[in-house]
Amino acid sequence: MPPIYSKELKTLFIQHAGQLRQTRTSPCEDKCLLGNAVQKVHTLLAEGRVDEALLWLHARNPFPGVTGRVCPHPCEDACNRARHDEAVAIHSLERFAADHGRSAAIRPMPSTGRKVAVIGSGPAGLAAARFAALLGHSVDVYESSPVMGGAPRQVIPDFRLPKDVVDRETAAAIEGDVTVLTNISVGRDILLSDILSRYDACLMAVGLWKERILNIPGKEWLEPAVAWLRRMTLDRESFEGRDVAILGGGGVAFDCAFTARRLKARSVHLICLEDDGCMRAPAEEVRQAREEGIVLHQSLLSRGVSQKDGRFRVEAEQVRSFRFDETGKLHVEPADEPVFALDADCVICASGLMLDDAALAGMDVERTPRGMVKVDDRFRTSVPGLFAAGDMAFGPGLVASAIRSGREAAVSIHRILMGEDKVVEVFIDGEGQVRTAPADAAVTPHVVTVEEIMNVDYHEHAPRERQPKRDAVPGVAFHELEGGLSAERSVKEASRCMHCGHCMECGSCVESCPGHILEMGDDGPFVAYPTQCWHCGCCRIACPTGSIAYKFPLTMML
Repeated sequence: MPPIYSKELKTLFIQHAGQLRQTRTSPCEDKCLLGNAVQKVHTLLAEGRVDEALLWLHARNPFPGVTGRVCPHPCEDACNRARHDEAVAIHSLERFAADHGRSAAIRPMPSTGRKVAVIGSGPAGLAAARFAALLGHSVDVYESSPVMGGAPRQVIPDFRLPKDVVDRETAAAIEGDVTVLTNISVGRDILLSDILSRYDACLMAVGLWKERILNIPGKEWLEPAVAWLRRMTLDRESFEGRDVAILGGGGVAFDCAFTARRLKARSVHLICLEDDGCMRAPAEEVRQAREEGIVLHQSLLSRGVSQKDGRFRVEAEQVRSFRFDETGKLHVEPADEPVFALDADCVICASGLMLDDAALAGMDVERTPRGMVKVDDRFRTSVPGLFAAGDMAFGPGLVASAIRSGREAAVSIHRILMGEDKVVEVFIDGEGQVRTAPADAAVTPHVVTVEEIMNVDYHEHAPRERQPKRDAVPGVAFHELEGGLSAERSVKEASRCMHCGHCMECGSCVESCPGHILEMGDDGPFVAYPTQCWHCGCCRIACPTGSIAYKFPLTMML
């Protein structure tokens, strides 16, 4: 059989089950937590079409300026280009599009007359509200705090994520038939049962805000990490001349450490169970911590805190190994080492977050062994009409995972409200109108490895474009540590994409075909004379993207 091409999508999909047009894909798109059309965005940026690139991002993610800064970008870790020279700076390009593009308006579907309540205005809640409104539903968002945005707005420090970026994108996310009701705490000001009686569907997306405090002697002296970060975001208390100890090894613990440094702390110590091989924080943050003089004390289990003369002493024991069971209970193997002790003026506990039951008051909702709200594959809870998404359903996760969860929950709610039993595809047509259609048969694309790209030298070696950095000086304003790419550098970086698994219409296959059965058309190369194909494989060997496949193996293939 003649070669089969895998080509870039032409349709702006909000959600799809897989396309026959795209039977192969790249590791970056496979690993993207949001399912972004990464290579399409790079094509547009390389051509200087920034506004269109942003529209393609907005089709899946209302917050590319946020994720372009705080996502640990597993897509880059998987990038095939890293085996050629350096991985493409996917997160920098996403940030550039978000900061410099002006996305065209997306027109919602006609009103369905259905009302949806969303509890929580974090990444999952606002993503659900955005896409539910685009699907034609009227949405009310209930938020217990004075501002919307959840952890990105209230907890993530400014040097990682400027608040104006969050405000810009959350404001855009509630355009359309979305009303945000702040300072209303579900379970205190209004019962969840009352909301369920007034709406056609209700999505819970309150996140995890209840802090887990270590059950150790002296726990009353511990500062809860998230509450401390929220307070420092508003108060900017000076820690000049003070020593700070942080118990924990996750992202929140590192944010506390970086924040304490910027508040002029004399020393910052992070005490955690994890060693470098199993840190829960991204490697970049661990490296940054050491560069900023934050001292990491690893493979330690905190055993107690005592107070004397206004100072605190933390004691911990060395551990040889540890694990968590399915309920989240910790099991450790202690090491035969002396007790570790550290004196500090402030001890912050960043030992994890739990679901706060307050919003579920009066409702018998089934839970998972780890205490999260149990949902099925359509985000339904055990209570009719009640759905859940984000961290409260799936446990602590990344911002990008929460956004995807909210988007998929919105589509699921739409299907249920409209009586759609079959899977639907949601897309944006050429006029910017959101539409739905029955999904084609699901296609799981083959992920192309660099070894499959036989003509990899087609791509000239080019250095990765890096965002300019500013030094982190203790005590200075909480300025963002990295600047964005310039327009010129974004074009260069986007042009480095090898478009693995997607035809980039270079014509190499047409030129290499000995039988002249391939031709170039408006949609790229195609098989003009299929019955005359020699099945020699020259096209596949010449392809610099690995986008050509066959339906059966050929013995003459290299």
